[in-house]
Amino acid sequence: MATEIIVNDGGAPARIIPFIADETIAAGDYCKMISTGEVEPCQASGNVGLGVSLTAATSGNIVNMVTGKGVVLKTYVSGTIAAGDRLFVGTALMYLQTAGTAETLEQAVATYVDSANTTGGAPALKKVIFG
Repeated sequence: MATEIIVNDGGAPARIIPFIADETIAAGDYCKMISTGEVEPCQASGNVGLGVSLTAATSGNIVNMVTGKGVVLKTYVSGTIAAGDRLFVGTALMYLQTAGTAETLEQAVATYVDSANTTGGAPALKKVIFG
């Protein structure tokens, strides 16, 4: 069996994106984004992560993460949102927002990866990873 982190079978492309580690991360750890905009390993069942670390890193350093989630795009978001929040399509307008009472994690369309958005009701262009 291979020991590489990436095993490319010629299918869907993976993307390697640099993030800042919040704590020590080993190569191969499944990681999530936290509200500071940094990443840390997901160590509990049910966490929604961004991808798998390609390289090891210590706190404050760059960790390259492999994600099959899709591309990073700027799109309209609304409300008070922190990095790492899962986003859903708004009910009245075409923008992304945090969950309301009816949404479940399975319905999320993106993960917020920008600085905190506190624009309230006014949509603003911010970075998200779709998927």
